[in-house]
Amino acid sequence: MKKIVAIALILVVAFGTVFAQGNKEQAQKPVEVKNYTFGGSTTVAPIVETAIPLFTAANPGVKISYEGVGTGTGLKQLTAGTLTLAGASRDLNSTEIADGLVPNTIALDGLSVAVNKSVTVANLSLAQLAGIFSGEISNWSQVGGPNAAIALIVRDESSGTYASFKEIVLDTQKKAPSKNAIVAKENGELAAKIASTPNSIGYLGMAFNHIVTEAGGKVLLVDGIESTTANVLNGSYPISRNLYLVSKGPLAGGSVEKAFVDFILSDKGAAVVLDAQYIPLN
Repeated sequence: MKKIVAIALILVVAFGTVFAQGNKEQAQKPVEVKNYTFGGSTTVAPIVETAIPLFTAANPGVKISYEGVGTGTGLKQLTAGTLTLAGASRDLNSTEIADGLVPNTIALDGLSVAVNKSVTVANLSLAQLAGIFSGEISNWSQVGGPNAAIALIVRDESSGTYASFKEIVLDTQKKAPSKNAIVAKENGELAAKIASTPNSIGYLGMAFNHIVTEAGGKVLLVDGIESTTANVLNGSYPISRNLYLVSKGPLAGGSVEKAFVDFILSDKGAAVVLDAQYIPLN
């Protein structure tokens, strides 16, 4: 009888050790991380790139990257399935909507017009801006400045910033964009080019104004209105737009994409939007 009890105890201890080791191995097994690739607008990038580490810290099983490839390229990649969420700094066109893309507004932005420190002009009208960026006005003396050729710096045609500026400024004045311009691939590059190019002018998201002003340049008034958050909200600043995270079809409940958009629309997300110098919806 004693032998039977002893054997039983040995079996219990052995089983318990194996079970404990199994639980320990299971506990030590790393959490499976799912990777998600977002991308698109470089204007939206400062919001998304700041939000990602905050979001993933609360969701350790998720890893997100964002590629600043421009609005047009990002939307094409979203349509093709390369991206699962695309940043956009312009409204979707009819083809993109027909392809099933759905815009989710995450913030507001004003497009600033900035000049190099060599430019003395401080205010331009929408009509004057259309004349400058169409090439019809080519010398600063034509708008009250010195006798110096205007150097245009613009975004590439796949950019949402390019599309928004064209729609708001040039299209409304029935002007075509000048082909005689320096082209920048993203907002930071454009701001740096304005800062380093004498007699230059360009347009950019408000979040990038500091790159120009820190180099001695300035942000112009447009029709006498400053590009500030308050003026975008009250509608007085004439060059403003929505910023989007675009999904392929409506955001699905329970998806990482919906959770990420919801995070940016939350109070914590609003702080991220403000920190990026854009305007939160709430």
